[in-house]
Amino acid sequence: MAAALFSLTMIGCKKSTDGNKNVIVEEKVEKTVTDDNGKTDSTFSAEKTVKDGNLVESEHTERYVADDGSSALVTFKNSDKGNSISIRSNNKTIVAAQKDSDGKTHVYHNQDIEIKSENDKVTITQGNNMIELKKARGQ
Repeated sequence: MAAALFSLTMIGCKKSTDGNKNVIVEEKVEKTVTDDNGKTDSTFSAEKTVKDGNLVESEHTERYVADDGSSALVTFKNSDKGNSISIRSNNKTIVAAQKDSDGKTHVYHNQDIEIKSENDKVTITQGNNMIELKKARGQ
């Protein structure tokens, strides 16, 4: 079983030298490409935390895939002001604010679009259309 693994991790912490000196941004990006017996799979994960005084905002992005093989980057944003989700695929982005959560399932709404996130699955529903995304293998 021939397998090749490539991993790239960048960690950075920078303090803004312009404007507000209390803003601290921490970022971490990780990308992995696996080739196992001719099957290639890639994962992507990024985290970003912005601290501005007592206000903390964090983002976590991972690659998800649909049943047809298309992929999307799903970003969960959490802050003192509220939580949201954004899904980017085919150069289009859906952004929705969190409306409900029981700690296990998170429900987001944007007009007629409902997005549910539970474990490693994200379900997008608009009218009679439903798209199910699963976290990319290896994540």
